[in-house]
Amino acid sequence: MQTSPVKLSLITVCYNAAALIQATLQSALNQSFKDFELVIIDGGSSDNTLSLLEPFKPYIGALVSEKDKGIYDAMNKGVKLAKGEWVYFLNAGDSFYHPEVLKDIFSHPAILTSDFIYAKVQTLNEPTGVDYVAGEPVSFHDFYFRYPICHQASFAKRKLFTQIGLFETNYKLISDTEWFIRIFKNNEIKTCFVNEIVAFYDITGATYQKRMLGMREYIHAGFKYFPLQIALFNLVSYPIIWLKVKTIRAFQHTFWFKAYRKWKFNKQLAQISHES
Repeated sequence: MQTSPVKLSLITVCYNAAALIQATLQSALNQSFKDFELVIIDGGSSDNTLSLLEPFKPYIGALVSEKDKGIYDAMNKGVKLAKGEWVYFLNAGDSFYHPEVLKDIFSHPAILTSDFIYAKVQTLNEPTGVDYVAGEPVSFHDFYFRYPICHQASFAKRKLFTQIGLFETNYKLISDTEWFIRIFKNNEIKTCFVNEIVAFYDITGATYQKRMLGMREYIHAGFKYFPLQIALFNLVSYPIIWLKVKTIRAFQHTFWFKAYRKWKFNKQLAQISHES
C-alpha cells in the first residue's frame, strides 16, 4: 500500500462497474509516473466489481464500499480520504490518453506555481461519429454560457477543497462545473492551462443524456455567481436551447449533419495534427 505523503491521489468512483473498472485502473498503472495512490469509492456494488480490485491492491490507499447520495457525494468521500498533494478523478469508464500523461503534467513548470491545472480531452462516442479534442485557456467569463472544462482534464491541489469547499451535492449534473466556477471566481487561486491531452472523455455520459436538467441547474448556479444580466439571459434562452437540443438529436445521424460536424472540426483536427 502507498504510504503518505504521495504526490497524487487518483480518485475512482464506481458502482456495478465490473465491465469498466479494470481498464480504468490499468490505465493508471500503465503510467510511467508512479507517485500516486488509488482511492476507490464504490457505491455498494452488487456485481463483482470489488473482487476485480485485487490486482490493484498495492496502489490502493483507501477503499470504501457503501451506498452514497450520488456521484458528487462519492467524489467528496474520495477527497476526504485522499492523502495526495494533488487530486484527479479517474472514474469508472475514464482512461488516460497515453502512458506519459502524468509524467508530462507533473514535470511541467506550472506544477510548481499553480493550485489548479486544466488541459484537453479527446472525446469518445460522439453521436455523429466525429470525435474531437476539447480544451483551451479560459477565464471566469467563459463560464457564463457553457461548460468550458471537463473534470477529466483537471488536476486540483487537495487544499482547494478546504479553501473553497467540496462539491455541492444538491446538483446532480453540474457540481464539478459549479466547483470550477468557484475556482475561477477566486482571484487568489492560481490556475494554469497545459496544452496536453489528458484523457478520453465519453461524451454520451449523464450530462449529455440529461442535457436540459443540466441546463436548469446551470441557470440556478448562474443566479448565484454571474452578473444578473447574464443569469437572466440564460434563463430566457432556455426554450431556444431546448429547441436546439431537440433539433440536433433529431438530425445528428444524418449525412449532412455529420458533414457539417466534420467541417466544423476540420481546422482543429489539422491544428492538433500539426502540433503533434
